[in-house]
Amino acid sequence: MLPTMATLYIQTSNAGTTIRQQSKSWRAEHKAARTLGIIMGVFILCWLPFFLWYVATTLCGDECPTPDWLIGMLFWVGYFNSALNPLIYAYFNRDFREAFKDTLLCALPCCFGRWKTPPRFL
Repeated sequence: MLPTMATLYIQTSNAGTTIRQQSKSWRAEHKAARTLGIIMGVFILCWLPFFLWYVATTLCGDECPTPDWLIGMLFWVGYFNSALNPLIYAYFNRDFREAFKDTLLCALPCCFGRWKTPPRFL
């Protein structure tokens, strides 16, 4: 006989958690792993050109000149990663998104006044 959904919900594991709780925990872990994968992927995309250039110039020496504007651009693409991290976290995490909005509201009240009215203290 096939177990019904009610029987599956009532069954517990060795730790005493229900299958529904285990499923919720698995979804949270999956979401965290996906967010971490995206963060690491963006980090690699932003910094890989710089590190490839660095290794190549170390091995090549003075025979491989690199224009200064290219070196500056490689640095700034890497630095851009730091600007992307809060945006990625804000997109994937509701709690971080609310805190990010509150921070922007405090820092730039003229630009973000339509999002949320600031609390009034008596």
